[in-house]
Amino acid sequence: MVLIAADIGHGMALALEAAQFAARHKRVQKKFLDVLKITVIGMTISYALIYALVFFPLFILRNGTYIFATLLQYDATQSSLAILSTRNAVEHFLSTLPLLGLDILVHVRPMMFEDIFFTMLDEVDPEYARALKTWPPRKFRWAKIKFTAQRLAKRYFMTLVASYLGRLPLVGWMVVPIGALTMMARFVGYPVAGGIILATVVSPGSKRSTMFIFKSLLAMGDFSRDLLRPYFSHLGANPKQQLRFYKANESSVIGFILAYYFFVQMSWIGPAFYILAQAAVAMFISRNTVCPPTYTPGAEWELVTSDSSSDATAQAQNQAQSGIKSD
Repeated sequence: MVLIAADIGHGMALALEAAQFAARHKRVQKKFLDVLKITVIGMTISYALIYALVFFPLFILRNGTYIFATLLQYDATQSSLAILSTRNAVEHFLSTLPLLGLDILVHVRPMMFEDIFFTMLDEVDPEYARALKTWPPRKFRWAKIKFTAQRLAKRYFMTLVASYLGRLPLVGWMVVPIGALTMMARFVGYPVAGGIILATVVSPGSKRSTMFIFKSLLAMGDFSRDLLRPYFSHLGANPKQQLRFYKANESSVIGFILAYYFFVQMSWIGPAFYILAQAAVAMFISRNTVCPPTYTPGAEWELVTSDSSSDATAQAQNQAQSGIKSD
């Protein structure tokens, strides 16, 4: 599906409006600061644990190998290279997950981010907030674990393959640009995607620029699903239903996400922008989706009824189905 420029602009304008709205309301401001404090502490602990559990043992192993090689007079070159290669592979994997500590915290403490979402939604549309809160969140634990594992494996595999193929003589320099072109063309079409990729290839530091685009395209879909998690979980949307919703609202979602995504990637201020985006997405939900009815036992709610978007027809169908019990 090629993105629609008007819808992208609408999404970006809505993101800016939501940020301004959040800045004017004290309840949202207070919740924002509370979540930010816990997030910074949690990220610090996460990074300390990653270093202690992954990099520190590799550091001890490498130095231990060097000491034993010196004492026993044997060549430890191959062992050292293997350890260094393992470290580089781990670093490469972690580099595909910007702000990994924040990502861990989002999955460990989802209720914290859900709270700021509902605080904002309650200010934007109190009726919508009351109705959505009545729907008990569903976890889909196994489906979520499977989906997350597949997502991480796919991202790691694609970036690893692109990195290694990029080292091939003569044709290696084309691998990452072609991969980025293929992914970007799905959103903006081949002519526009080709122009953007060509500009990055001929510019200084082209390899880094195209790799950045490649990784960003992989990560943006994950970012949007993480922000929409409170909405998805309360309405019981499984991963496939979430994907249908994303495709039906793709242009406006991408526009909204673009307004925050690159700020979120910044090391020092990224967490603040992520929390702001989590609050702001409540306005996106309020403006672009149909308010569900109050939950009744066994009720189901379809996020979208076609591959287009949620509209009045969808609302009527959902209301008719809201009392039907699931099997």
